[in-house]
Amino acid sequence: MSIVVFLHGLESGPHGLKIQAMRRVAEALGWRTIAPDFRGMSDPELRTRHLLQQLPAGETIRLVGSSLGGYVAARAVQLAPSTLHIEGVFLLCPAFDLPGYPLTRPIQGLREQAVRIVHGRHDDVVPLANSLRAAEAWSCPILILDDDHSLHKSIDVISSFLADWLRQNLMA
Repeated sequence: MSIVVFLHGLESGPHGLKIQAMRRVAEALGWRTIAPDFRGMSDPELRTRHLLQQLPAGETIRLVGSSLGGYVAARAVQLAPSTLHIEGVFLLCPAFDLPGYPLTRPIQGLREQAVRIVHGRHDDVVPLANSLRAAEAWSCPILILDDDHSLHKSIDVISSFLADWLRQNLMA
């Protein structure tokens, strides 16, 4: 069994525009999807622990996280017990390395095609430079879009990038 888990940001929810569009793409490709509700849970470590408790052991898991959800996805990879098989993360404007906010980019073992990053060139919440450093450290593809932090103008392009990633066998 394979599952894609969508992780929303601090000020959005599991039924947001991007998550709904991406869920349709994943489900059309045969993936089972879930989108946990973290509203009212602002602590990223609490979100990560809550996520890890919800992930199914024995399944192939891919995490898709936006902003704070991107941080939570990468942190979950770092903290996941050996019973969980998280094979990839797809990160949208991940909230890494923000001054005054304790979200240092997590050290995690996923690299190259197992990781994809999308970031808006005009993001005024999370600097593009933070994602560029992450992409370099993880040797992974980064898609830079002419968009802001919400990435709402780029949902079709993001959905296509996600579909390509979901079609890949990351175990090879």
